[in-house]
Amino acid sequence: MSTNHDVVVVGAGSNSLVAAAYLAKAGKKVLLLEKNDQCGGGVVSIEIAPGFIHDPHASGYYLCIASPAVKDDELGLASKFGLQWKTWKAGFATIFDSGDGLVAYGDLDRTCQDIAKYSHKDAETYRRFAKECVALLPLLSKSAATPPLPTGPFISMLDSSPGGRRLVDMMFMSVYDILENLFESDEVRIHLCKWCAEAMEGPDVKGTGVTLVNLLGLAHSYDGHIPVGGSRAVTNALIKCIEFYGGTVRTNATVKQVLISGGKATGVLMADGEKIMARDAVLANIHPWRLEEYLPGAVDPAIVSAARGVKLSNHGALNQQLALSEWPQFKAGMEPWSEALCIEYVRKDLTGVRKVFDKYRYGEIPQTHLSPLTIMNSRKDPTRAPSHDHCAMYLYHFAPKVLADGGLDGWKHHGKAFADAIWEEFKSYCTNMDDSKIIARHIETPLDHHHHSNNMMHGDIFGIGTTAGQLLGRRPLVELAQYKVPGVDALYLAGPSQHPGGTVTFGGRATAMRMMMDWKMDLKSAFTVL
Repeated sequence: MSTNHDVVVVGAGSNSLVAAAYLAKAGKKVLLLEKNDQCGGGVVSIEIAPGFIHDPHASGYYLCIASPAVKDDELGLASKFGLQWKTWKAGFATIFDSGDGLVAYGDLDRTCQDIAKYSHKDAETYRRFAKECVALLPLLSKSAATPPLPTGPFISMLDSSPGGRRLVDMMFMSVYDILENLFESDEVRIHLCKWCAEAMEGPDVKGTGVTLVNLLGLAHSYDGHIPVGGSRAVTNALIKCIEFYGGTVRTNATVKQVLISGGKATGVLMADGEKIMARDAVLANIHPWRLEEYLPGAVDPAIVSAARGVKLSNHGALNQQLALSEWPQFKAGMEPWSEALCIEYVRKDLTGVRKVFDKYRYGEIPQTHLSPLTIMNSRKDPTRAPSHDHCAMYLYHFAPKVLADGGLDGWKHHGKAFADAIWEEFKSYCTNMDDSKIIARHIETPLDHHHHSNNMMHGDIFGIGTTAGQLLGRRPLVELAQYKVPGVDALYLAGPSQHPGGTVTFGGRATAMRMMMDWKMDLKSAFTVL
């Protein structure tokens, strides 16, 4: 039995790594236990062929760039532990099947000039709305890096100003509600619908409007970032930080359950029977659906039931990593698309683009209106490919999580065929792509995501849905929103299911802050920006 740890951390995803780094910096002796052979959760890299580095999950970074952890280098990831970034001037672009398209540059003037190709009115509307989103971003970014206010007081605070009231209105609308009110051009609506759907909710889902506000605020405040050497470089820098401050990280270490004594979390039981004790607290990545699994009999059944009722995202994803012998050449030409971090390839059919999200919801694999996304980070970071002539490409597509035909295990039978259809759709936008250009290919379905991480239930790579009812002080539900489980002392929660959740947010900063506040520690020992 091991007893020399202040905090034992269950799961070494990006959120818990960040939380552990802050706690270690503040003087706590932390131990992280990760079931996989690579830490990071979704912030990992793989090598599918010699010289090729691919990121199978997190590939582009925006939200965490606005966090003080990165923006102000609170943990020294850049200044002390070697993390380097490359940037893209455009975060997102759309190429339509008609050969034209739109680019979301960080430069607002350039973006508006692009939109004006379709509608001068929309260009001016976009300018006004984007400036509104940029003005709201500091509020959203600050709230994402600290423990959430209860939803009621937060909305009351927003209601005290015109801008805040406008944000409240949009929080309860769908992305498409806002786009329909603002823009007349189908091209602009498709472009922004598809971008917002990267938050894993369909554009017509109520409560998604804040996604649009956040995305535009970020896109016109920060360049898109990628870590040099792949996403694993982010994880490695966090591990270096933890170890520098005396912490320990163990991989291939599976936790079976959290140990409870006298209503207090005292340690963990490993799958091999080892018991590891914690003096101060256990910090765990526990998906709300799995509370009873990790805390058998310790949680109020009403809370277990409510947590099991938390909704997953509208759709999952099927990811492909391709090592290519040459760069794709687009029928639409290479400029300006080569300036964009993410490129979507979309049919110019607004109704069809919207309706396909219903298929995901009902477990159906779409046969038409496929809309691949590519990220080719080796263009900016040559360390990811053997030479400048090679391309390390991420080919991504939305997918139903649980199939109507075969359930989650149905992906064993349907994954390759859907992946092939996505590849064929992408090739139709190119002049030079065929199967002979593939050096290696790696496919991951929602079933693979489900097995990779205990937080990616049914392949939900965002943990749970990102609608207004499951954000801020209601993520994943009111009783668990402050990173604690009622009735169990000294147990704290981290992960994508907690505030701020979803993509790579470095949200563990807020968890560490909550823990230190409860312990009445000096926050300045870990946080330079308060």
